[in-house]
Amino acid sequence: MIEIKNKQDFLDTVKTLSFHYAKTYTDKAPHEYAMADEDAKVLEIIRALNRFIQEYYDEVELFWNKEYKVVFVDGHKYWQVGDWQITRFLNRNWDYKNKDGTTNSSITDSYRGS
Repeated sequence: MIEIKNKQDFLDTVKTLSFHYAKTYTDKAPHEYAMADEDAKVLEIIRALNRFIQEYYDEVELFWNKEYKVVFVDGHKYWQVGDWQITRFLNRNWDYKNKDGTTNSSITDSYRGS
């Protein structure tokens, strides 16, 4: 089992995944996703990353009237997708934290409608 203990572990692990642009959400929620099809190793990585977000982070954002736990790492916002024990996805966009702690979504917003 992969154990992720901190943001550096998260970053090192997430860099092993391939992300795909979610074309169907361009207008309302531009983002990318990593998905485990039939690859057991990718599934293990995605679940470990989601577990880290769910168990170690209390930052919550409301999106379409649903709460999601999020983590900001290296110029991206990642959010959990369902229970880490059963999920097959990891989502991210290009939001990041400003020095004052506010969220900067200008890059993500630039993808809307493109």
